[in-house]
Amino acid sequence: MAFLVEHPKTVREYETVYILKGDVLDEERDKVTNRMTSIVERLEGTLLMQEEWGKRKLAYKIQKNAYGIYFYMRYLGYNDMVAEIERNLRILEPVIKYMTVKLGDDVDVDKCKEAAEKQGSCAPNDTADYSNVEIDDEDLDGLADED
Repeated sequence: MAFLVEHPKTVREYETVYILKGDVLDEERDKVTNRMTSIVERLEGTLLMQEEWGKRKLAYKIQKNAYGIYFYMRYLGYNDMVAEIERNLRILEPVIKYMTVKLGDDVDVDKCKEAAEKQGSCAPNDTADYSNVEIDDEDLDGLADED
């Protein structure tokens, strides 16, 4: 008989981008965004940012849609929250695509809220200096041949 092992829950920072059909009504759009917000609140997460990026032309047709309305949300939560958000996005009819990315591991919630207010994210900034990196022309020639 197998015993369940209780793993410690760690708070992580995630961002999710989802696309709704281009011809979706405003009340359906609000219904989806309210549902995503309520999931974060119900599962004891913290919503850091939620934006509507607007209607844009898609690179290729998705489910016979040439245009889509993009939404972006950044939040703190446990790993089970991502599964619940993606499960809901999968079953909602207006949603045609979605993607979630983990931005940071083992986040301190209070520090993250302060950092999110200042820089918009809890994830550390990339402080690497790439100014001294030299690119050889031969490296670029190989890329042109692949196209």
